[in-house]
Amino acid sequence: MLEKSFTHIDHRQLTLDPAFRHRKEADNATHLAALRKTLRNTGSLDAILVWREQDEEGKETGRLVLLDGHFRVTAYRAEIAAKHIEGKGIQALIVKGTRIDAELEALRANTKDSLPLTPTERTDAAWALVRRHRNKISKSQLAKASGVSERSIANMRKKLKEFLEAKEQPTGNWWQDRQWPKKSEFAAPDDAERERLIATLATSITEAIRENRIRDTEIKAEAIQRALGQREMADVVECLGLSLGEFDEFSEEIAENDTQHHFGMGQELH
Repeated sequence: MLEKSFTHIDHRQLTLDPAFRHRKEADNATHLAALRKTLRNTGSLDAILVWREQDEEGKETGRLVLLDGHFRVTAYRAEIAAKHIEGKGIQALIVKGTRIDAELEALRANTKDSLPLTPTERTDAAWALVRRHRNKISKSQLAKASGVSERSIANMRKKLKEFLEAKEQPTGNWWQDRQWPKKSEFAAPDDAERERLIATLATSITEAIRENRIRDTEIKAEAIQRALGQREMADVVECLGLSLGEFDEFSEEIAENDTQHHFGMGQELH
C-alpha cells in the first residue's frame, strides 16, 4: 500500500530518473521565470513529489527519486545559486511503495498539474508504462492516472504484442508506433512551429464559430468531424484520451462546460 508523508529535503539528495520525466520540452522559460519570481517573493513553492525508492523485494535503496516538480527544483537551485534565497530544505511529499505505484503517482501528478502534459505526452507516457510493465497495471488504473482511454490502452497492449512477436523495438512515440509496421513519411515540426500551427488553426476555428454565432455544441462537434473525416476524427478523439465510442459522453461534458463560460472568451473548443 502506498504511504505518504511530508518532510523537507536538501535538493542535493534528489535523484533524477528519466523514466519519470514525460514532458517533450526540457525547459519552459516562462513557467520557470514565474516560479523563480514566486520563490523570491514567498520563499517557498508547492511541495514536490518524491519516491523513497525500493527494489523488487521491497527493500529501500536509499535513493530519493523526484517524481513531480522538476521545474520547481530547477527554480530552487537557480535561486540558491543566485543567492536570492537560502539553501533550506525543499518541502516534499514522500511516497513509499513499489515502482509501479511510483510511476502511476508521477503520471497522475503531471496529468493534473498546473502545467499539464500535452495529449501527446500523456499517450507516450501511457505507452511507456505499457511497454515496461505489460499487464501488471490494470487498464482502469492506467487510464485514471494518464487520462488516456481504456480502449487506447488496450490498443497499446495489442500493438506491443505485435512488436514482441516480430522481435522489433518501438520508437516510444505512440502516434508513430501505432501505425507500425507501416512507415510514415511525416516529419514532426519543432516546438516553436508546432505552437505556431496550433495558434493559427485555433484562431481560424474560433473566428468561424464567432462569425456564425454558433453556440450549439453538437453543431460545432459535427462540423469539425465533417471537416476532418471519420479517420482523422478518430485520431483526434483518441489524442484527447477518448475513443469514438466515448465521443457522445465527451460532447456532453463540453456542453456542460459551455454553460460555465461566456461566449467569445476563447473557451469554445476543449
